[in-house]
Amino acid sequence: MVHAHHTHRIQIAGWRPFGILLLSPLIVVVTVAILFGLLGIFVLWLIAVGSIVTAIVASDLVQRSAARLARPPVGRPDHGPVGYSGR
Repeated sequence: MVHAHHTHRIQIAGWRPFGILLLSPLIVVVTVAILFGLLGIFVLWLIAVGSIVTAIVASDLVQRSAARLARPPVGRPDHGPVGYSGR
């Protein structure tokens, strides 16, 4: 733009309220998409940790019940002592 004194006016594009109003729906959509993505990642981690804890507890319960079933009954042993007989 040329003025009467032959100087050029330089306009610097800035953020005007109208431009921000036009971009606000896009900003809201991007923000919501990012938050839903983070929520999805958090839920996946909860599922992973929950299944690991469930597997640990189930394994412990199986080991305890197997050890209880394999334990010999309490009482007099059916065989004699091993080692020196005392003669």
